[in-house]
Amino acid sequence: MPAAVPVALLAAFLLASSAALQQRAAGRSTFAARDDSAHAVPGIRLLAELVRDRLWVLGWLANISGFCVQAAALHLGSVAEVQPLMVCQLLFALPLGLIGTGRRMSAGAWWGAAAVCAGLAALLSSRGELPPAASIDETRLVAAIAATSAMAGVLVVLSRGRSPAVRAALFALAAGLFCALSAVLMKETTEQLLHEGIVGTATDWGGYALAAATASSLLLGQAAYAIGPLAPAVTAMNITTPVVSYLLAVLLYGVPVPDTAGQLLGVTFGAALIASGVVLLSRAPALPRPASQLP
Repeated sequence: MPAAVPVALLAAFLLASSAALQQRAAGRSTFAARDDSAHAVPGIRLLAELVRDRLWVLGWLANISGFCVQAAALHLGSVAEVQPLMVCQLLFALPLGLIGTGRRMSAGAWWGAAAVCAGLAALLSSRGELPPAASIDETRLVAAIAATSAMAGVLVVLSRGRSPAVRAALFALAAGLFCALSAVLMKETTEQLLHEGIVGTATDWGGYALAAATASSLLLGQAAYAIGPLAPAVTAMNITTPVVSYLLAVLLYGVPVPDTAGQLLGVTFGAALIASGVVLLSRAPALPRPASQLP
């Protein structure tokens, strides 16, 4: 077993714990209670309120721990190896989100979550041999940053006026885009920090781009947690992040695109499992918003 595997799974559990804790805190924020919540766009005020909530801070500490463990996993393995394993957040987060509520996940939700995870694993494992580590193309990286930002903006605009579950999913999709971008920037910044030290990293733009992408992912993710139930938010983010991470790995690192019959079969089978899992999750009873659980 590659050394990155258990480290990535630990990161997935920590990030899932963070999602469950932060969703409860975000769901009782004033942003979640706004009369115009169907059209509201999150701002710094949401984060300013959340940092005063001890439950959210606990979730943030779990998030930081997961972030650091994920960085270690990315140092030990490639983006294409580590990011597929991060989909296990879905299996961890959904039951964690029900702790203390007296409710249990339905059989359909369990099967749906398992199908999404298995589908993503099949989809992202159909890649052939990974090439040796290579330096990143900065021109392509800048283009990827611009494209990611533009797509996230479109998703936020499309979310206006939608139902809480749909808004949560769209905000989570946008957060997942930035999360995938953060994984690439995290790997580059970690390698730079190890080879050039703090001074070299501080004088390069990559670390600041990582901070901006991480902050954007955080803000959009908290909005998704505040607006709707946990299931669509976590599912959307867990599908988007590894898939976009793999696409970025193809674009920026030269990871091969599946082209053999076996690889194409794996892609088709994985996509079918993901679609089936999403359907099962959509039909299962939604996990409640934390505002309906907590006083």
